[in-house]
Amino acid sequence: MDQDWVTRTASARASVGTFDLPGEMSTDDAYRLQDAYVAAVGKPVGGYKLAINGAAQMAHFGVSEGASARVFADEIYRDGVALPQVGFESVCVEPELCAVLSDHVAGTGPVDRAGAIACIDRFHAAIELIDQRGYAVPQLTLQQAIGLNVFNAGIVMGAASVTPEELDADAIRTTLALDGELVADVTGAYPQEPIEAVQWLINQCVARGVPLEPGMVVMCGTHVPIRLLEDHVRQVEITMSGLGSVGFSLTD
Repeated sequence: MDQDWVTRTASARASVGTFDLPGEMSTDDAYRLQDAYVAAVGKPVGGYKLAINGAAQMAHFGVSEGASARVFADEIYRDGVALPQVGFESVCVEPELCAVLSDHVAGTGPVDRAGAIACIDRFHAAIELIDQRGYAVPQLTLQQAIGLNVFNAGIVMGAASVTPEELDADAIRTTLALDGELVADVTGAYPQEPIEAVQWLINQCVARGVPLEPGMVVMCGTHVPIRLLEDHVRQVEITMSGLGSVGFSLTD
């Protein structure tokens, strides 16, 4: 474990500095590096994100499953939040379904689909915030991205929700608007069936001995390719049919 790299990277995150890329390593070592990096950041974890869990992304990296990273609790924002642009080197956004875990997740072992449904309290529309610090995930190795916590910089959650039983992911129409201009409009565009995504995340955490707690979030993967915001963009809003809208603004 390169503890100097861990310390430098946690410091760079706090100061909005450039990250040094970690060296080559196994996937298991990459998750151990992520664990150390998250611990060095020193913030409570509020949940997890899935990444690289679409067919095209997995094909690019030559893998058969996605990856996971942490979401810090103080970076889980509510609809309408105003975020200072100076808090990011650059802002990328991804519209996603966000699951909130139920009381059943506490102390759970491996789960099947029915067990995963029991561990989900509800789903919300959400926006993932990503700050790649001058990099782009497809240009890195999968292990480098995992070690860097896949560049998560928070999420913005909508107010409306549906239960797992009410969710019809195939019918969800997702739109993304920047400063009021529609830039994406897709239907049924989830990268991985959402309950399957949560099931995978729970089982991965169980296998790694990583605790899950009721109320934690799970970001299930983007419905629209990652979007880098141009410097002039100040308002971001997504809609998901049946789940309403969620947005945020960037302030100077």
